[in-house]
Amino acid sequence: DLRKQEAHSFRHYSCAHGLGHGFMAAYENELFESLKACDTLTDAWEKEACYSGIFIENATAIDPSRPSKYLKADQPLYPCTEVGARYKNKCYEHQIAYTLYTQNDDYTKVFDLCATVAEEDSRPACYRGLGGSAAAHSIKYVTGDEAKAEAARKLCMLGEDNEARSNCVMGAVRNFIHYYNGDEQAKALCESLDANLRTVCLRRSEDENFA
Repeated sequence: DLRKQEAHSFRHYSCAHGLGHGFMAAYENELFESLKACDTLTDAWEKEACYSGIFIENATAIDPSRPSKYLKADQPLYPCTEVGARYKNKCYEHQIAYTLYTQNDDYTKVFDLCATVAEEDSRPACYRGLGGSAAAHSIKYVTGDEAKAEAARKLCMLGEDNEARSNCVMGAVRNFIHYYNGDEQAKALCESLDANLRTVCLRRSEDENFA
């Protein structure tokens, strides 16, 4: 019903995304079996949302009471390096939270891991994951829209090149918009950037949906 009546809405996304979390519970954190379950969905957009639920569930399974065998501190971007090509982008986007955890929140180190470990086609997704984490950090620890934007901007500017910085900004914009269900904080970030990145940032802010 949501697919027909509220396509690509937050409720539609939450339903498909929640399936991913549910499959991980049903299959007892067996990531590859859960991904196969998402693949039974017939809608490509819903599959992507479902994959996100799985990879978030896996990346946050650091509680000893519900461990994941698909997390390796010495290979912090695993399992993204091993999953099939169609899963990689969602995996890298959500694996970054765990990767930062293993690297003591050293964004420079994780930017380097994205550049050297992630496959070329998936590097942008890895950088977007860093942007999402930068926004999440500022949302949690910084007060005031301008200060939040500046905190996220500083972290994204640790990227060594335009590919890294621009994708990080896009990931931050996405997280700001989804968290606040609006674009004020995202636009504050965009306005704090140099001209070339500002254009990319504003375009992302205008185009953002729940995909």
